[in-house]
Amino acid sequence: MKEIQVTSWSGTAATSAREVSIPELTLGGHHLRDLKLPAIDLSPIGNACGGPIDGILGVDLLEKMSVTIDLKRQVASLGADSDPKVVYAEMETSMQPCVTAFNEGKAAEFEKCLEPEIVMYTPDGEFIGRAQVLEYLRQRYFKYAPDLCYKMKVHEVQAFGNALWYSYDYSIDTPKEHVAGHGFAMCRKSGTRWRILNMHNSQKGPAS
Repeated sequence: MKEIQVTSWSGTAATSAREVSIPELTLGGHHLRDLKLPAIDLSPIGNACGGPIDGILGVDLLEKMSVTIDLKRQVASLGADSDPKVVYAEMETSMQPCVTAFNEGKAAEFEKCLEPEIVMYTPDGEFIGRAQVLEYLRQRYFKYAPDLCYKMKVHEVQAFGNALWYSYDYSIDTPKEHVAGHGFAMCRKSGTRWRILNMHNSQKGPAS
């Protein structure tokens, strides 16, 4: 047993702790090995926070892992140390229902794929916020569903914390036209859900 000090918003308190060894600890994509940690009774802190606490991570460790804490949403995001393409594959799988919703013209379902503050730039104009973006898509594309097909080929991918930036070529086919061009987009992960935050599409020549 040894004496340690625990500091929180209520001050600093001294307590006794046993030292425990952990061969490996995994947090997101981070792997910590051969850790020696103090084991203390966290129930007083848990009672103050309104729930059980399994452990405490110090700010020094959080900084090394590039953790971002969103106090408003009560979400902590681990810094991305994985291959951006691996993270993109996760996002693409998560958002596959969004492609289906687009091709089927299901505005209510596609709305769930958009951040409230989304900004979309298109050859037809700039649209800010979910309401404007959805109204544009209804008037421009959704009216052709189910004869609507969106395809995309991704090129460069970059990860920034809980966000992904990627460039791509795209095509949209309707009974009346074929639209193709280049674009880049940013998607953000909140909790377990990915949503589109920004999309900028240019058009390669006139629609045919």
